[in-house]
Amino acid sequence: MADERANVLLVEDEEGLRELLKAALTRQGHRVRAVASAEDALKAVAAQEPEVLLTDLRLGGMSGEELLKRIKRLKPQLPVVVLSGYGKAKDIVEVIRAGAEDYLSKPVDPAELQVVLLKALEKNRLLKENERLRLELAGRAAGLAGMLGKSKAMREVFNLVERLAPSNATVLVTGESGAGKEGVARALHQLSSRSAGPFVDVNAGSLPAGLFEAELFGAKKGAFTGASETREGLFQAAHGGTLFLDEVGEVPLESQAKLLRVLENHEVKMVGDTKARRLDVRVVAATNRDLAAEVKAGRFRSDLYFRLSVLPLRVPPLRERMDDLPLLAEHFLQRFSVKGKRKQLSAAATKRLLAHAWPGNVRELRNVLERAALLAAKDEIGPEDLYLESGGSKPLPSGPFMQGKRLVVEAFEKDYLVRILEEHAGNVARASKAAGMDRTDFRLLLKKHGLRSN
Repeated sequence: MADERANVLLVEDEEGLRELLKAALTRQGHRVRAVASAEDALKAVAAQEPEVLLTDLRLGGMSGEELLKRIKRLKPQLPVVVLSGYGKAKDIVEVIRAGAEDYLSKPVDPAELQVVLLKALEKNRLLKENERLRLELAGRAAGLAGMLGKSKAMREVFNLVERLAPSNATVLVTGESGAGKEGVARALHQLSSRSAGPFVDVNAGSLPAGLFEAELFGAKKGAFTGASETREGLFQAAHGGTLFLDEVGEVPLESQAKLLRVLENHEVKMVGDTKARRLDVRVVAATNRDLAAEVKAGRFRSDLYFRLSVLPLRVPPLRERMDDLPLLAEHFLQRFSVKGKRKQLSAAATKRLLAHAWPGNVRELRNVLERAALLAAKDEIGPEDLYLESGGSKPLPSGPFMQGKRLVVEAFEKDYLVRILEEHAGNVARASKAAGMDRTDFRLLLKKHGLRSN
């Protein structure tokens, strides 16, 4: 074996024995983190997964056997070696059935312990290598952790996701609306050591401006009118897992400094509270805005931008990965099949889909195919069954140049207004801000095209 050192998490409630075992393991070259309780062990595993867990069977509080069962539910591939001073046959059988890698009686022979740990380490690394190869093959073939694609652009995304997933650092996912930023965030969570923890999805643009901090960080009872009880925020709900902060560009300027402190200190202070609480949360942020431009315009803090963009990841729009469209179409039609009966695309329908510009990206493709699967009269979906809005599939107008230009611009304006209003639930204030337009000018443009808003 190339490296016979393991990252060992040792759980032993007797301080003297804990220190002796830690010293013996350290002398053998292992990297050891020692804790006194099963509860501390669970926190340690959530924060940074060890390669081997070594635990006493009899612990104060939660027992070593209960810890073993919980670990096997959270991290089924993590090898667990159990120690006990009793050595009853019944205990041995029960812990092996519960998933323990091995069982050693106290007092422990250091040489025997070394053999057992190296065996467990080899198994752990073999399982991880097999999983890495499986994911690599899956990524080459069609997808990764729920994301689909075989194009060069998406293979690059898969590769970057696999490299960034093990880290606890903040990731900034950028890309157009509907491109699949949430899917990337979920893949980063699923492929990390936090996969057994919560994945909390929050859209910053949908949080009420006056209650943004209370929703995100929590609030103490009486902190403001209406705060009738202490309520934890979304950060606390994501403890031990991942917080996906979508539309991070919508975070109010006055709240950005507090978000920055949370990212830097890993502590959250509730509204109305004086005490900060330590949290173990990884943040994955996403935006379809140009945050660098927002910084220049004074709408986004530069220090928060630089803190978020340590690990940037761009999701390509569908028009840059058209090789993936047939695969995506097949996937969506399978999802929208009725009673197991899936509709097929005709060659002409596929050609029309490939000719479209897809301004709404994968989300638009999904909506188009869902509508077609439900409304098409035949088992085969034809081009007449595809409802495609303006944005790339219509031919350019003929005739005088200026007249043609006006028609194209008007079609773009209407399509853009419809999409940006949809993205912001019809809220003119947020939609005009996202468009970089004055609210009055935005309303006039809506009136010009006969569009209504909330």
